[in-house]
Amino acid sequence: MRKFVKIALVVCLTVLSVPAALYLFVWLWMWYKTAEVDSFYQQHRLLGEMRDRQSDSANDSAPAREALLRIVPLGTDREAVLAALRKELSCQGVAGPINCQIMSPNVLGYKHWIVDLEFDADDHLSNAHVTIWNIFL
Repeated sequence: MRKFVKIALVVCLTVLSVPAALYLFVWLWMWYKTAEVDSFYQQHRLLGEMRDRQSDSANDSAPAREALLRIVPLGTDREAVLAALRKELSCQGVAGPINCQIMSPNVLGYKHWIVDLEFDADDHLSNAHVTIWNIFL
């Protein structure tokens, strides 16, 4: 009878330790990914400010746009805007509207940032749109 109790106790403890180990593993992984994401946004000031204002997906994020316009206000000339944004984003277009994008890390996948810039006839920033897509993998 004692041998049976010992075996039952070992089996029960083993079965209970598996969920605890899985929980610990997931918690540690989430902690690591969160630290990685926070580090990325600390290194990318513009994206960090836009993320602080709007962390979820949005097709036209007014809060993220406000953060962008604090760095590059309306009326800024094209070269200054591109110089500021190319530090953090990949920008396409030479004349007319400019499209800048980047994929940044997210805890469960990636965040796709899209910034569309419009310029007036004098090549000054006249409008901006910020789109944020969460991509889960």
